[in-house]
Amino acid sequence: MKSRSVAIFVPLLTVVALLTGCTGASSGYSSDPAALVKQSGDTTARQASAHLKFTVAGQVVGLPVEAIEADLTQKPAVAAKGTLDMTYLGQHLKGVAFVVVGGELWASITPGGKPSNFGSAAKIYDVAAILSPDAGLSNLLANFSESTAAGTETIAGVAVTRITGKITADAVNKILPAVDATAPVPGTVWVATGGAHELMQAQIEPSTGNTVTLTLTKWGEPVTIDTPAG
Repeated sequence: MKSRSVAIFVPLLTVVALLTGCTGASSGYSSDPAALVKQSGDTTARQASAHLKFTVAGQVVGLPVEAIEADLTQKPAVAAKGTLDMTYLGQHLKGVAFVVVGGELWASITPGGKPSNFGSAAKIYDVAAILSPDAGLSNLLANFSESTAAGTETIAGVAVTRITGKITADAVNKILPAVDATAPVPGTVWVATGGAHELMQAQIEPSTGNTVTLTLTKWGEPVTIDTPAG
């Protein structure tokens, strides 16, 4: 009778073990989200180019930019080109073509118009600095704490782990100077679960319900940006 009970019990243990293993595998994200964020930061610091979608939900006081879509590069020099929506002199402008080269912003306020030099891009927003190892996304990841895995998703066909946490005020102010944070800010990052753990998306929440989201694709693809004719 005892051997019969054991014979029944062993298969049950096997089933439980299999189910437990499947449950663990289906979670799909690292058991150490802090390590995943660090790996992503190391990868981001080595990247020379990317395609960016930058969106603002709600209102970030002092930030005139509402949306950006652009190609960014660090080589042979720091530069960016694309389109943006922004508020300028009280006007809401959409689809403004721009180029940032040498820290200066060139933009065509009217569609198809000749680009004008608006001086230092930092006076409005220096999107080219987003890839800067000292002030951009890799610095944000290096100053990301309280990392908590919050699930898995897919962004641009890439399986990612969503990780919530806090970003130091200094790191936030370097990538978004208009925020002028004085304390750690809630943030979320979406990191590729496999491969080199590229950063696919980052979100900063300077105040409740108001967010800035940066979505990255085409990491490392060649980008050529020329200075507009003055």
